Amino acid sequence: MPVTRWTVIAQLHSRDEKMVRRALDDLCAQYHYPLYCYIRLRGLSHHDAEDALHDFLAKFLRLDSFQTADESKGKLRTFLLVSLKRFLTNWTCQHSHSEETSLESGIHNENLEHYQKERFSNEDSPDRIFERKWAQDLLIGALQRVREKYALIGKEHVFDVLRPVLCGSGSLRGEDGVAMAYSLGLSSGALRVALNRLLRDYREMLESDIAQTVFDRDKVSEEIAYLKQAFAK
Repeated sequence: MPVTRWTVIAQLHSRDEKMVRRALDDLCAQYHYPLYCYIRLRGLSHHDAEDALHDFLAKFLRLDSFQTADESKGKLRTFLLVSLKRFLTNWTCQHSHSEETSLESGIHNENLEHYQKERFSNEDSPDRIFERKWAQDLLIGALQRVREKYALIGKEHVFDVLRPVLCGSGSLRGEDGVAMAYSLGLSSGALRVALNRLLRDYREMLESDIAQTVFDRDKVSEEIAYLKQAFAK
C-alpha cells in the first residue's frame, strides 16, 4: 500500500511528469477510501460519492491545489479533509442525488463492496470515520512493509507466525507460545527475542511513516497516541 507523505507533495513540484504522476497516484490511492467514507457518511449515495470524490481530486489537480500544501500548515490529512469539506459545500448544492440512490444496488466496485461491510454506529461522525480509516490504512501499510522487510531476509515465516501477537496485545501472555516456538524451531527465550525485535521493527516503521505526515518530528509520539485514540472511540 502506498504511503502518503509530505515528500510526495514535494515531488509534485518536480518538472519530471512521470514523478509527478506517480506522486499523484500514491496520494490519491492512500486517501481515496477514507475520503469516500467521509462523503458517504455525509449522506451521499455511492454514485454521488464517487462523482464528488472524482470531481474533488480533478479540481485539485486542475488548480494545482496540492502545490499549496505545505508542511508548515500541519497534518496532510487535515489539509485534505478541510479542503474536501469546502468543496462539498458547493458540490452538494449543484447536484441532485435522488436519482442515484436506486442505482446503488447494481453498482459493484471495491469501494462499495468494502463500505457495505462496514458496521458504523450512530456515534460515528464523518470526521471520526475519516480519521479511523486513515489510521487503519497507515497501520496496515506499515505492517505490509515490515513483512516485506522480513521476506527480504528470509524471515517471513517468523513474521507470519508472530503477526497475530503483533496485531493483538503485543504480548505472548494468553498465546500458545510453545506451539509458536516449535513451528519456528526456536526456544521460548529466542521466541521472546524474536517478538521484541518484530515489535521494535514495526514501531520504527510506523514512526517513519508518521514522521513524513507531520511537520514537527516531535509530534510523532503524539500521532501514535492519536492512532490508539482513533480506535478506542
